[in-house]
Amino acid sequence: MSQYDKVEVMDFLINVLKDHEKSLDALISRAEDVIEEKQSLLDAQTPGSSDIPTIKVVLKDWQDFRKRLTEVDLICFDLIGSVFIISASKGPKVYEFREAIPLKASNCDQFDEKTNVYHLSIGLDLFSKGSGDDRKGCDFDLDPQYTRNWLSKELSIHQDFIVCGDIEL
Repeated sequence: MSQYDKVEVMDFLINVLKDHEKSLDALISRAEDVIEEKQSLLDAQTPGSSDIPTIKVVLKDWQDFRKRLTEVDLICFDLIGSVFIISASKGPKVYEFREAIPLKASNCDQFDEKTNVYHLSIGLDLFSKGSGDDRKGCDFDLDPQYTRNWLSKELSIHQDFIVCGDIEL
């Protein structure tokens, strides 16, 4: 092989390597774009993301509320005044169920005077703060551990995902 042929082979190899380098650069650039696009989609699906507003859905039917609680991120519960509230965060949506306690709960069928317990329609018990004549309308205590256990069994969700508190939007 002559010196000229050897130079031509080397030029050919260099040109092939340059073409491969350009192709690899283009592929890397496309891969980076795809990764950025996927990351932005994941960020948009995260609760509280600025791109997609959080939607709060207040449900009146307990069974309807329960149906929506697949793959929830967090469940919060609280007794605020005379309203028992359960909130469930699921992606950009927050589902909420509320049950009001009558002002004179001690006169209702759901109130058991022997045990000083008010039975919510969903099956959860609230305990009166006072006893006997000390009861004042809907003055009830919410036992966080009892409520957490009850919700865990009722909704088939691990207790680690259930807290006493509220989800703020």
